[in-house]
Amino acid sequence: FTERELAPADAVALPENERTQGGVREMAYDQRFANSEVKMKAAFSESEVTLVSFNGEKSHTSPLPLPEEPWLGRLRARLAFTRQCRLAQREIVIQTMRPELGPRVVNLSYTFTHLAEVFDGAELVEASLWTVQISDVPVNMTEAYPTRGPLRCYRMLQMGLDMPFGYLLASLSSESEARAAALDDPSRKLPELVYTMFVPLQKPIEDVNNARLLRLSVGVKSGSGKGPTALSLPSAGYQHVSKVKGSPSQLVVKIDLQAPLKATAEELAEKEYLSPSAMVDSSDEVVIALSHSGDETLRAEGIALPAQGEPVPAEMLAELAYMLRHVVHNHISDKHLSTAYASASETARTASGDCTEHAVLLAAVLKARGIPARVCHGLVYIEQGGSAITGEAEVDASGQVSSIDTGVSGQFGWHMWSQAMINGRWIDLDATLHVPYSVGHVLVGTSSMSDKEAHNNHMQMAALIGNLEMRVLTVSHEWR
Repeated sequence: FTERELAPADAVALPENERTQGGVREMAYDQRFANSEVKMKAAFSESEVTLVSFNGEKSHTSPLPLPEEPWLGRLRARLAFTRQCRLAQREIVIQTMRPELGPRVVNLSYTFTHLAEVFDGAELVEASLWTVQISDVPVNMTEAYPTRGPLRCYRMLQMGLDMPFGYLLASLSSESEARAAALDDPSRKLPELVYTMFVPLQKPIEDVNNARLLRLSVGVKSGSGKGPTALSLPSAGYQHVSKVKGSPSQLVVKIDLQAPLKATAEELAEKEYLSPSAMVDSSDEVVIALSHSGDETLRAEGIALPAQGEPVPAEMLAELAYMLRHVVHNHISDKHLSTAYASASETARTASGDCTEHAVLLAAVLKARGIPARVCHGLVYIEQGGSAITGEAEVDASGQVSSIDTGVSGQFGWHMWSQAMINGRWIDLDATLHVPYSVGHVLVGTSSMSDKEAHNNHMQMAALIGNLEMRVLTVSHEWR
């Protein structure tokens, strides 16, 4: 954050005309993980927010309106909390922004829980412990602050995150201890995260890739204490969701590959499904070239595609969308889990990645050809011993399953794919799998991956990971 100077008389106060700017000139976010880098910078003026996103390849600029509600930048928000904490308030709500969530106002809700001794980097001191909730972020957090001295209620001593795979704790330590902890330790056992977050089934889905219809019971694990009290999943694409009477944490999910749902009026009017963004950079020259790489194949099959730059007739959109899925599936030849989250232009050049790169690149090439598209996140069916990337069982030369044996007959793993809007309906397309799509998908949410929401589009998954149970109700292989 780059913030305006604090007023000596009242450090938290802002003039009336600056309250929707939070006292902030600029806020930035820089994420570096594995081989990927994502940056975001938002500059605030009296009239708008200028958002610049960098995807590792190039920058993308988007003008956005200022928030309508007042908020406080990071320093003023911390001072506002300190002031109320020192007044012995036990419930505190601050309106602010978090750069990693994009330029939108969120509520930080603090609740005092108890006093405890916490290490401050030199010694154990008495600290107040608080639970912290960020609006629309379903992750439970805790923070600890000293109760004495000039930095009481201001200096954070400890922060905890209750994640599906375990509890993460960040705390102060001495420099020597921190450096020692960062050294590689071959004896340190790291947790296996990918497979532990799968949702097991009591029985497999027979011949999932040739099934037309699947009905599942999907619910929050009873007694887990972590999942949401009410479960909500979208009806979109091939997925139809119905509630179970008297049980808000249970749903019946039907995936029917012959009954795609119509897009809503809001979705039909949404420009973000066609606009390029830093992640789904459909205006990139390599992405555009890739989107035309299969044209001659379609023409050879008798589909008379128009010349480059001309609109594609409605009756050809479905064939074009399926061709683009095939192009992306074959283009990404190095399929692995080591890429954190690459943009479409980066993936178009490296031809590597997992399901996230397949989904983002497919959305980009669809947009490049004038087909509205978005990215989906949810779960995909994985065969016994199946790959965490493709969901398919991998076999060795003797025909034996060679990947990790999880001890269950079938399961669902977290996954991403794409949807294309074809003649007013959302059509699901999975470029990771060897088939265009299957009934073995449960949709949790969708995103245009626009710059304003790119870092905040999968938050609804966080509350569900590790907290779902699923049961197969019916499977049909009869096609109408």
